Amino acid sequence: MKTCKNCGASTNGLYCSNCGQKPVPERITLHYIWHEIFHFFTHAEKGFFFTSAQLVKAPGTVIKNFIEGKRKDYQKPFSYYLIWIGVYTLVLYLMGELFGENKAVSFANYFGPGETTKYAISHLNIVLTLLLPIQAIYVYIFLMYRQYNFVEALVVILYGIGTVIFLNASFVVIALIYYLITGNSVSILWSDILKALYIAWIMIDLAKVLTIKAKYVRAVIAMVLLMATFTVWRLYVSPPLTNLFFK
Repeated sequence: MKTCKNCGASTNGLYCSNCGQKPVPERITLHYIWHEIFHFFTHAEKGFFFTSAQLVKAPGTVIKNFIEGKRKDYQKPFSYYLIWIGVYTLVLYLMGELFGENKAVSFANYFGPGETTKYAISHLNIVLTLLLPIQAIYVYIFLMYRQYNFVEALVVILYGIGTVIFLNASFVVIALIYYLITGNSVSILWSDILKALYIAWIMIDLAKVLTIKAKYVRAVIAMVLLMATFTVWRLYVSPPLTNLFFK
């Protein structure tokens, strides 16, 4: 008799008779991530908007639940991240086509001077994805290494950055409404405040569910490193990479 990690029901089968999930799901490893990537391109997932809302409300709980086996209600992290990048890129494209570049929201020099920012935004999925493993190192070293592996720390980053993109998309929509009312554009730099607040929230809320010493100090250090690395990446690393591969 096994106890289902998702709903707590007892079962003897390969799948839980109560919720349908495997009672003891596999550990999150590289094999799990590759399987998830394949699944993203071949299946539709449920729970996307529920996951988005819960990751704003209680990110630490969502991440802990998913890593430890309660997964059926949640969008898987890699597909969650890719969907929000796709939505955000589409919103930016449509806004540019309908109202012109840098009209409602000004991205001037955000990812480097001149045309570099334009090319970086059009290839945002690559520009941001290259940064994910570096960001996961901070979370793993400062918060998770005693309880979880590196790939499980990558889950935190996929969910976290995916939600940051969701909040950025919301910011752009609000900025568009402001532009339609006033005729004034809003700098995308203002969204960095929103990013910082959410990264601080996800690190602190994640620390709440972990059993490590000085966890809130560790959470603050991880948050500072995450934001500092993103800033350095967009200002000094992304521009030469964009010029090299996309221009």
